[in-house]
Amino acid sequence: MGFSVSASTAIVFAGLFLAVGILYPAVSNGFEQIQDAEVERDNAQLDLRNTQIEIHSANNDEITVDNTGTTSLKVSEVDLILDGVYQERTSYETAIDDNDETDLWLPGEQLTLEFTDTDPANPERIKVVTEHGISVATEV
Repeated sequence: MGFSVSASTAIVFAGLFLAVGILYPAVSNGFEQIQDAEVERDNAQLDLRNTQIEIHSANNDEITVDNTGTTSLKVSEVDLILDGVYQERTSYETAIDDNDETDLWLPGEQLTLEFTDTDPANPERIKVVTEHGISVATEV
């Protein structure tokens, strides 16, 4: 009886050790993923609070918008809405301080959107929306 109790106790402890060895990495990885998601959410909220744009000038075929916030924005993520109609990226040209090659819109820089093939052709209301959902609108 002495050996069987010792052997069964050893088997139970080996099983517990194996179970903890399997459970710990799964719990640890899940916790790390939650922490990473919270950090990403907090960074997105910070970018949202620090994003600010203002219209510098606007007419029927062009709008100039200033990045007055502290967040760098992607030009490819900026959307244009004319009279409530979303415009495809191919219907307008973009330039940052007369540079049409860059995709980075830094704080203090000016974005120009030139309407080349839009519908409507002569809009009365223009709205520009950034990647964080911050927008400005004006009537021409």
